Amino acid sequence: MLRQNQDSAARWLPWTTGTTGLPRVYCLPFAGGSSHFFRSWTEPARDLDVEVVPVELPGHGTRLRDPLLTGMAAMVDALCEEVLRRESGPFAILGHSMGAKIAYAVTEELERRPGATPPVRLFVSGSFPASAVEPKPLHDLPDAELTAELTAMGGTPPEILANTELMEFMLPVIRADLTLLEQWHAPAGSRVSCPITAFAGRDDRVVPAELTAGWADHTTAPFALRVHPGDHFFLREERDGMLGRIAAELHGHPVDLRAPDGV
Repeated sequence: MLRQNQDSAARWLPWTTGTTGLPRVYCLPFAGGSSHFFRSWTEPARDLDVEVVPVELPGHGTRLRDPLLTGMAAMVDALCEEVLRRESGPFAILGHSMGAKIAYAVTEELERRPGATPPVRLFVSGSFPASAVEPKPLHDLPDAELTAELTAMGGTPPEILANTELMEFMLPVIRADLTLLEQWHAPAGSRVSCPITAFAGRDDRVVPAELTAGWADHTTAPFALRVHPGDHFFLREERDGMLGRIAAELHGHPVDLRAPDGV
């Protein structure tokens, strides 16, 4: 049973071979994304005495043969049982867009599970607050309309969007992720007890920066908001700034910002 759990965890963490002894940050991707996005974060993070751990969701990246999960409950249960059940911390969870909602739901579950170790901090990026209903559902759109929406978001390279064969493969993955994202929201008044740091893009048309401030209502602990230049995928260019902030928070140098800078 122990070996089975270890093998299962390895599928979720394909780029992690062991612990460095540094504070860990488990990183959850956006809809359609994979663990590969956060691979470039691992070395710069170690320079800041933080270990970034990219998480691979079923049906994505290195796990293309695994069934996709379209329900939040199943996703949270799998992450808690197969990845975080043995984590003793200190660790944090970071999620971008869809990943932020998953990160919050996982944090909630770990805080209420007897004997579980919850994260010391939650980092959410490019996401509406946990209780917010996604204002523009996309998962049921026809292929052409969904592709047009993805183009407008700016996160998918144009050469991929123009590749019909590749998009036939990718769209079911994106639809599954959007189904999970759009059919779940936390109950009103839901809160976690760990601090939350929220990141936003100043020019994000998908999730306006001022709405990201609503994450403050989902914690009983300190909240910080950092607004970066860029659109919904600002974290591509703002990686180093975000890592610096993450490291500062995890090493005990928080800054309490209750209002968006420059918004």
